[in-house]
Amino acid sequence: MRIVHVKHRNPKEYKEQNASVGSAATNKLLRSYLEGAIALTKDKTKSESKQLIKDYFEKADKKELMGASDALAVVEAKEKRLKEKASSASFKTKVNYATDADKTDLSSQVIGGGIAFVATALLAPVVANDPNALSATVLAATASYTAVKVAKGVKLMAAELSASKTPEEKRNAQNYANVKHAQLALKLLKKEIEAPIKAAEKAKRREEIAQLFAAGYGQPSGGLIQAATLKNQKAGR
Repeated sequence: MRIVHVKHRNPKEYKEQNASVGSAATNKLLRSYLEGAIALTKDKTKSESKQLIKDYFEKADKKELMGASDALAVVEAKEKRLKEKASSASFKTKVNYATDADKTDLSSQVIGGGIAFVATALLAPVVANDPNALSATVLAATASYTAVKVAKGVKLMAAELSASKTPEEKRNAQNYANVKHAQLALKLLKKEIEAPIKAAEKAKRREEIAQLFAAGYGQPSGGLIQAATLKNQKAGR
């Protein structure tokens, strides 16, 4: 009998890597905000989801979340986790999302004299056995076509070949879409949270420059770097 040794992750290390950042209250507010965006975009195409999330962000009640002192830290921690989830998805799942494969009636579309459907019939078995062969398959199948036909044909072929064939693939595709939509909602939120912080930092830099110029360091055209350099030289540093 073959003995298989399984390497277990250090419980302490796992706990540290997955420990929540920020307060439970702020994390709960962020979770509620993201869940709202995800629920709103279920079964929607990429373009539809993008617009829906923008509208949702404008109307969502996020005052308490944005006012939390640990909001930015919580958002950045979530941003990191979502990035890891997105990067772990298979190539086929990513193409499925990019082409709206599960959200489009592909059977009603005819591109380049049936190029997509011919290629699909011939090459689908290859992709089924090796999903990562999709990129090579698309390139090989479209090599002899004009740029316009390739552009249209590639998208349809990619959608055909990456469309979910099993419940598991469909679930993976939906989970990936949820992650991408959460990332977009998070990006909008982070930008607004950072806006006053960046504005304050910019105002502080302007004040520092004004003080240096007032003290006789540098010239207005030289900027902060020249002024700071002269100040350090006079201080003997």
